[in-house]
Order: sequence, then C-alpha cells, then structure tokens
Amino acid sequence: MIEASVGAVPGLVPAFVITTLLLAVPVGLITKSRGHSVVLPMLFTTALAGVLTVTLMPGFRGAEASGTCDRGLPGTAFLASESARLNVLLFVPLCFLAVLLFRRPVLVLAGTVLLTSGIELAQGHLPLGRACSYDDVKANALGGIIGLALGCLCRYLFPRDGRRRSPFTRRDTLWGLGAVVASACAVATAFPATLTIEDYEATTYRSRAEFGNTDAMQEWFASTVTELLGGQANGDTEMRKPRDGQQQWLLRADTDRGSVVATWPDRKLKELSTVSHQPAAGAPSPSHPLPDAELRKLAERFARTWFPTETADTDARFEHPRNAPDTRRLSYRHYDHGVMTLMRIDIVVSTTGRITRLTTKALPGTRHALERTACSRRPAPSASA
Repeated sequence: MIEASVGAVPGLVPAFVITTLLLAVPVGLITKSRGHSVVLPMLFTTALAGVLTVTLMPGFRGAEASGTCDRGLPGTAFLASESARLNVLLFVPLCFLAVLLFRRPVLVLAGTVLLTSGIELAQGHLPLGRACSYDDVKANALGGIIGLALGCLCRYLFPRDGRRRSPFTRRDTLWGLGAVVASACAVATAFPATLTIEDYEATTYRSRAEFGNTDAMQEWFASTVTELLGGQANGDTEMRKPRDGQQQWLLRADTDRGSVVATWPDRKLKELSTVSHQPAAGAPSPSHPLPDAELRKLAERFARTWFPTETADTDARFEHPRNAPDTRRLSYRHYDHGVMTLMRIDIVVSTTGRITRLTTKALPGTRHALERTACSRRPAPSASA
C-alpha cells in the first residue's frame, strides 16, 4: 500500500496538505467553538489525513485485477516485507492520538478494524491502481494495537487529574467488545462476498523459496560458463524470469568463445555452441583426428556429466554428419513402450576432441515456455565462482 504510494511522491505532498486542510480546519473550528483545546483534534485529523492520502491516492503499481483481493501470507510471514512494516507504522500515531482524544481504547480498536478494512475494500473495488491485500489489514491492525497500547500507557502514566487508573472503563469495554465482534463479522463477510480472493503473495513467496537465491543462480551459471567456454570468455549474460505458475529461469551467455543456455533451479544445460577456432576449456589440441572410439567416449562423458538421468534409459547413436565431415554427433533418443518420444539430446564433437555443439528438446521438467519479463545484462564471468 505505502510502496505503491512511493511512485506517486510528486503528488503525494500536495494531496496530503489539501486533505489535511479539508479535515482539520472544520474540526478545529468546531472544537474551538465548544471551548475545548484544538491540539489533539488537529493532530488526530492530520494523522487521519495522512492515512487516507497514502492509502487512497491513485497510484500506478500493485493493481492485479479489479474485484480481487490477495489472501496474503500465513501468520506473521508478511512482516518480512518492508512495505508491511511501513503499513504497521502508518497506523501507530493515528491510534495513539485516537486513544488520547476519545478515551475509549476498545472502541478505537473497533474503529481501526473498520477503517483499514474499508480502505482495502475500496482498493479492491475502485480503479485506484492499488492492490487489496489481507496482509495490509493485518499490518494496519497491528499498528493500531501498538498505537492503542502506547496511548493507554500514556493515559495511565500521565492522567489529567493526577490519579492513575485503568484506561479501560466498564462501559467502553462492553460496548467496545461488541463493536469489535460486529466489525470482525462484517469484515469477514464483506471481503469474500464482494471480492474474489486470490493467493498472489503466497504464490510469490513459494516461488522465491523454490527458485532460490538469485546470487546462487548467478554463481552457478558463472562457473558453468567458465567450465564450458574457458575463463577468458567475454560477452553478455541474460536472465529471463519465469511467468506466474511456471517453474524456471532461462539463463543465456553469449561470448566471443561461444554461447551457453541453461535453466534454473534444475541446473540443466539446454544448448551449447562454441566458436570453431577456439579449443574447449582444458582440452588438448591434437594435430591429427582422434579415433571414433575416443570421440564417442568424450561425448558420452559429457552426456553423463550434464544429463545423467536423461541418458540413463535412452538409445544412443554415434554418426558422421554429411555436411560436417570434421565432426561426429552422438544422439540420444528415449522410447516409451517401443514408441519414440520427443526427448532428444544431440552432442557434436570435433575430430580434434572438442564439444562444439549441444542441442536438447523436450527434456523432462524443462518444457515450460518462458516469458522475457526481466533480464540482467553483464559481462560473462571470466573466472569460476
């Protein structure tokens, strides 16, 4: 909620000033006409104006779909988000001042539940460019409880008449508890009855846990590129995020020594192409062609290293490509009850013993199409991580 407002900073301050004037001026005039101090009412209306401005000002981020609300994360997991922690702080001064002003802490709690729930319902129904979320309700309610506790402590330590007593009166407790129960019931009914409840945050949370740390991903891909192309390869690396509901990142390095394509988090090599004049990393450079038997062993060793599971129950075919007499190709096919499947692995090795090309098709667990939603371009790694 606050995170969405950050993008609207240029208009946030003027909107806050206007909202404060619209609320605080009438409240101050009414309070003064009744002969009461205007300090607390003015401070309270200023805090309320801040909450309304931050939460209801139209933004440009966070609107998944109109008429939906995010179920959020279980328990207190939402507190790991910086935005959630800011939402907690947002309601602390408002509820603190409300307790000092109205002197009805339990009723203030009921009002807090209604206010934050009403804000989220508005975000879910109105085209504000905001995202409705149960996590925001929980964060704001937690901030309200903290502000309420601080207000009660302040009232107890600094009573107006000098006599310390409980800030909770019998009347406030009875009426307040009734209002809290009624508010909770109304909220529990209004959200599922008027909005479609989705699991945006939970999906993102699970995806992050599944995909792992992107630093680990970059470290693994860096060492893979170095192993396959050598430590002096220079070029660009591209990383494509998976779409919602899909399972993998697509990693690609294009360098002066060739290109590498792999997937994460399954750490699968999908494609490899080396520049013909460059020797493979750590490979010898014989002046004469190697025997086919040795070339096949080199290709099979490469296959066992990168595809131990995929090549376990497959048929391998070693052949001489007609259009490339200086290379040999080791091809793997998989058969299911005698019927050839789409899975295919082709490894091309030069007659000098270099793996020059790898292509794969329909590998298990790597069939999901990826959308280029974000990429990071940087020089290809020059040393093993």
